[in-house]
Amino acid sequence: MGESVSTDHVQRVEDELAKEDTLLSNMIEQAPGMIGMALMFIVTIVLGIWLQPWFDAAGLQAFGESGSTEVRWIALELVAIFAFTFLILWLAKNHLQHFIKYGILFVLFLALCYTTVPGAHILLVPEVETEDFAFTESEDIMEELFAVNSDGTMITHKTIYSDNQGDFNHTFLVSKRSLNTSLEWNVELPSYPGSPDIFAITEGEFGYTVNNDAWIWTLNKEDGSVMSKYACFDVEEWDGTLEFTLDPSVGPCFSALEIIEDENAENSEPKGAVYILTSRNTIVRTNTFADVLAESNHTNDTDKNTFQAEWVYPPINMNEKAIINRQYDSDNWLIGTTSGAVMIELEENSVAPPNMGLAPSDQYDEASIEWLYAPQPNNPISALSFIDNPWDDDEILAMVGHQDGEIQALMVDDDGDGNFSKEERFKGEDSFSGPISFIASYDIDKQSGDELWIADSDGLHGLFYKSMIEYVTIEKDIGPNSTFVVDGYNISTTDEGGILNIGLTAKGIVVERGVFDPDTMYNSYGIQWDTTAFLIGIGLAILLMTALIIKPEWYVVNTVGVLVGAGVIVMLGVTFVPTLIVIFMVLAAIYDAWAVYKSKHMLDLADTMIGLNLPILLVAPQESGYSMLDEKDSISPERKQMKVDSNEVSDENQPKQMVKRKKPKEAMFMGLGDVIFPGMLVISCVNYISESGLAVGISALIGGLVGYFVLMTYVASGRPQAGLPLLNGGAILGYIIGGLIFVGSAAFSFGISF
Repeated sequence: MGESVSTDHVQRVEDELAKEDTLLSNMIEQAPGMIGMALMFIVTIVLGIWLQPWFDAAGLQAFGESGSTEVRWIALELVAIFAFTFLILWLAKNHLQHFIKYGILFVLFLALCYTTVPGAHILLVPEVETEDFAFTESEDIMEELFAVNSDGTMITHKTIYSDNQGDFNHTFLVSKRSLNTSLEWNVELPSYPGSPDIFAITEGEFGYTVNNDAWIWTLNKEDGSVMSKYACFDVEEWDGTLEFTLDPSVGPCFSALEIIEDENAENSEPKGAVYILTSRNTIVRTNTFADVLAESNHTNDTDKNTFQAEWVYPPINMNEKAIINRQYDSDNWLIGTTSGAVMIELEENSVAPPNMGLAPSDQYDEASIEWLYAPQPNNPISALSFIDNPWDDDEILAMVGHQDGEIQALMVDDDGDGNFSKEERFKGEDSFSGPISFIASYDIDKQSGDELWIADSDGLHGLFYKSMIEYVTIEKDIGPNSTFVVDGYNISTTDEGGILNIGLTAKGIVVERGVFDPDTMYNSYGIQWDTTAFLIGIGLAILLMTALIIKPEWYVVNTVGVLVGAGVIVMLGVTFVPTLIVIFMVLAAIYDAWAVYKSKHMLDLADTMIGLNLPILLVAPQESGYSMLDEKDSISPERKQMKVDSNEVSDENQPKQMVKRKKPKEAMFMGLGDVIFPGMLVISCVNYISESGLAVGISALIGGLVGYFVLMTYVASGRPQAGLPLLNGGAILGYIIGGLIFVGSAAFSFGISF
């Protein structure tokens, strides 16, 4: 009994060794074809990588930029594959091979042009070089750039000291300058006995409200004339001597805004008020009604304001120059410093009694806040601007720039709930180098609306249209207290620094100007169409298709197949993000396995393509002398057996003749889809993974080759296999491993939607 078992065991071992020896010998015998097929696999994908930048620049996503993350388009692609397969099988079943051949040839011609035309442009059309912008003029303005108004004009400031009196009897020179920094008006304000170092200005609907710690003036926007002057809090007892001081519990005035109320009311005088920000983080409203002023016998030269109400506002550090300070609308005051930004509602009355700084701050009412933005403590605000939303003309966008270069785009809430939602269409949050020194909107080309202009440590960036493409880049070392203006094609920058001619170190403006040439200085994006390259690409495609029709030999089929495959994989690879490609590959692999093993209609499709000599597959001859024109065999084992049985029956009915038959040359076949799907994943990784995308793509390529090697072990044993489960599975595994090694979880995060 034991001897019998031992014999069976030995026999099984011998059988297994025989199988392994047969598999190894078959793989060695078929090695030329396997290597040739692997090379075509690699060449097709590498050619797609070479074409990818051109497709990306041309924006040739099949379903647009937003469609790259939407699953519904993958479903559409699968439906198209099913429809194509069953249409071909239906035509073949009804003996309409003529329609199949020329219909597919037309589709192949279009796909071939996706490779030949871009390839001709890449090889023949030189890249357009952008001419560098240069500042050609420079001007020193010995004034401090203090504010940029909502219309782009600027307010500058300078302290003027009387001879031999030091800080005594100083005045402020306030100037308004246009977009090109030319002077529109200036006015000299007697600022003593206020501090020469305290100066603030608020752009209001009524005028420009200027203040130091003693006085508040409102200037006419058109000519700078003084429309009103008020004492900052209570200076009623001041007699012109140097003993004048403000109550430290109340003062100084950090900022002020004068408004006009009921300006259009019938049969009534306009009423107004001055709002003052104090050092106690409170906002004080003082009335400036005409009847109150008349009773107090104050003139417009030194009007007295009457205290009405007081509120606490968020702890925004106002002891510094404001980044933005203006009346946002008739009901709100917008203030922004490095420590935060706040939009305060301009209320009339507070519930708490008027204490004028005598009560603890926690006894005041809280101001009504329309919007509050507080940055991270280690990343202060460096720029703040409100502009028209490039994607919706009816919306306003708050653009907040930070010290580290981060930019937040927030849609202004008009409903009054203070919820400024993030503008998801702005993709430049972390695209700039800190600090962000200025954000504005100007219309350089006088068409298609304003562009978004951002100044960072690298220079000026002009982002155009809804796509936010950076068509203008001006390299310039811009300091944190700088701004710039764009007036048509004349671009100016201003920076602070310089020495006053009386020997005191002070801030000044250095204005640099230059003319932008739109013909040579716009950044080059997209594709540069060239007639010659286009005709050469089309001509090459026509030549190859003609050769395919006249003599569809294996080398012609392979040439067309590789070029068609490259064009298809890059077209689909730039259309979908990697995670969507993976979903596509998994579903396609399941379908392929079902079509090969269950319904077996994929084998029928392959036989139809072989019979028509169409490059829907790649051919790797096993030996020299192979001709695809002689290929009459089927890749289906059942059909091969039926053909053998039929030949045997036929031979029995024929007279016996001693004829030595020549053994037909053999070849290996692979469907073009087996290359396209892994190639799509490789191209998608290169296109959508910003850092180390090529490394992740190569990892997916290597994984696909591993899957190909496993597939070849089945082919060597004479069993046709569904290629996609192994090829796609290997490529996906390579993508996952490469993504984790080179990028991390970001390699799989693309915000998929349905």
